[in-house]
Amino acid sequence: MKQQLSQLLFLGLLAAQALSVQYQLDVVTGSRKYDDTDGSFVAKVKGSKGEVTFGVLDDPSKNDFQLGATDNFAAESDIDIGKVNCVEIEAESDDAWMVDYITVTAGSEKTYVYNTEGSYLSSDTSEGKDKMSFCKQGDATYVLAITTKDENHAGTDNIHARLTISSTKSRKGNTTTGILDNKGKDDFIRGATDTFTLPNLKNIGKAGCIFITAAQDDAWLFDEIKVTRGKSSRTFKNEDSTWLSSDTNEGKNELEICY
Repeated sequence: MKQQLSQLLFLGLLAAQALSVQYQLDVVTGSRKYDDTDGSFVAKVKGSKGEVTFGVLDDPSKNDFQLGATDNFAAESDIDIGKVNCVEIEAESDDAWMVDYITVTAGSEKTYVYNTEGSYLSSDTSEGKDKMSFCKQGDATYVLAITTKDENHAGTDNIHARLTISSTKSRKGNTTTGILDNKGKDDFIRGATDTFTLPNLKNIGKAGCIFITAAQDDAWLFDEIKVTRGKSSRTFKNEDSTWLSSDTNEGKNELEICY
């Protein structure tokens, strides 16, 4: 009898393990001065069938949330939460933190969510938001090929640009990137073309306009931005040679170009 009970318990344990789902968060911190933090934050992932709680995001073996760094956190759920919709993060302290983007991994499936607002997280709401949801925008992958002008001082080391792409049809809305930055690469060098591949954006059909914002003041002059989704592409030229910078004495901090 005891042997049978032990076998049943063992089989039950195996079944529970088989049903559990592993989730991983890869969180990228912004690379601007003050984007890092020593604060405390809790996270959960919300899906189409439920949610999984990660609790406090903390790796005891390292100093988390350093400038430009990627931190990895794991959680296990006894249910499959379905398609990932959003990552919700809440601040438990006032040391502000800038999330750049987050990758959620469940099995072989990855979901990418971006800080489209460029907002900080902080329990002090004069410094940022105490809670933010980073949500999947869609299933489309966009490729941006951005060419910097080939002239003196056109390149930048610190611009922190984001891009919003809007449709030719207003009902299809728009979709927004995170900070345009290829980690480990020196982007936006004079005369160079940089390519950014951005999954999980919204399919807005044919691109009609782009809206670029600059969060830093090392002025940048780009020549053109080619927006590609599948076989559809459009190139937006900076025909007026408008400089971008958060310092409006050096250029515009936002620029819209329509086709």
